[in-house]
Amino acid sequence: MTVIHDQNPHAGNLGTARSLSGVDAGLGAGWLALAIIAALVGGGISAFAGMGALPSGSVWAALQQAHPVLMLLYVVVPAMVCGFGTLWLPGALQRDGMLANGLNLSGLGLVTAGMVLTVWAALSGSGSHGWGATAATLLWCAGTLLACMALLVTIFDSRADSVTRSAFSPFVWGEMLSASVLLLAVPVFAAHLVRQGLGSLHLLSASTTVGVESFAGPIGLVVLLAGFGVVFEMSARIGRFSEKPVALVMAATAGTGIVAWAKADLASGVEQASALRVGTILLAVCTFSAVSLAGLWLAGTWRSRVSPRVPLLWGMGFLVVVSVGWVAQLVHGAGLHSALQLGALYAVCGGFYLWRGQTGGFWYPRRLARLHFVLTVVATALVFVPGQQVLGSALFGLSALCFILAAGLGLRYGALTQTGETALVPVQSRMGKGERA
Repeated sequence: MTVIHDQNPHAGNLGTARSLSGVDAGLGAGWLALAIIAALVGGGISAFAGMGALPSGSVWAALQQAHPVLMLLYVVVPAMVCGFGTLWLPGALQRDGMLANGLNLSGLGLVTAGMVLTVWAALSGSGSHGWGATAATLLWCAGTLLACMALLVTIFDSRADSVTRSAFSPFVWGEMLSASVLLLAVPVFAAHLVRQGLGSLHLLSASTTVGVESFAGPIGLVVLLAGFGVVFEMSARIGRFSEKPVALVMAATAGTGIVAWAKADLASGVEQASALRVGTILLAVCTFSAVSLAGLWLAGTWRSRVSPRVPLLWGMGFLVVVSVGWVAQLVHGAGLHSALQLGALYAVCGGFYLWRGQTGGFWYPRRLARLHFVLTVVATALVFVPGQQVLGSALFGLSALCFILAAGLGLRYGALTQTGETALVPVQSRMGKGERA
């Protein structure tokens, strides 16, 4: 049995001849593989640490200091921007492939080298602020900038050579705004790192120590923009909302978020606290608007018989996590950024299942994928229950094993149906009238 994975609003115009080239498919799969490896290593370390199973002085205990860097830099951007962007943008823009694949490939190589160097710096004991970690983060910055340039070149060029100039889908808006946010924020982050390095050589005065935590604001924006783009794209053809309000909410979120972060990053004292407060309030308002629109859109899709159920579960999980974070931000003044970081897990997993289903039909093990979702939801809830963090960490570990098994089985059986190219068009359903995915 196969299921329609018809998340592309322009899929009806693509025709059966449009496919993703081997270069684009390889690059997209490479970005996703990088993000999955970083998530499994970083998440596995966190899960074992939460259960108290990391003996002091072991290799895994030394890797624990690399956990924040792996989860913050090497999961969200490689998967949600570079990976899904490379795989889905050609079809969403009605193009034969991505432009500037050389930039994209160079970016993938630099980011991969940065992740390897990050792990080496943790194992060597040089610390998160040593030369090895700083050089690794600078490699990530350079690779991310190159990949974002390739995405933006492809998007802007589609407006120059297209004849009809149809409206961008929410996914395209999310990718374009996410790449723009990174293109503006990453150079500022890299400049701080360079100044810190020169300060350690007594060539410049560096009063503060800059870590990856200072870049959590732009990463949260990327999760919000790219995550909602993926969620909207899950039901773009079935949803009955105009894309214009979605684009306006996303643009307002990107603009206010990056300006507030830059203001807070460059200011100090009272001005910095004021900028952070105003930026958080505006981000919370935009988040509430986006959650409302996406919730209504997905509610209509869930009632349809042609919706990809497993990806939609993850999409709804993303909405619930972000909504809870918005409420916590409103009541307690904190919680939205933490919810966005946790929501990235739901967006990445939902996008992965949507990509694999779109590529080869509903071939991945459905029950195992749903078990993966259930374990993740329970683990997410237990993390916030006092005294249950150990059990929550253990369930996160089990959910990761379910994902590895589901992905492995899907790739094994999916490879039997792959020829030379990866089809980007939806697989038509032959379900009976009463069957559901």
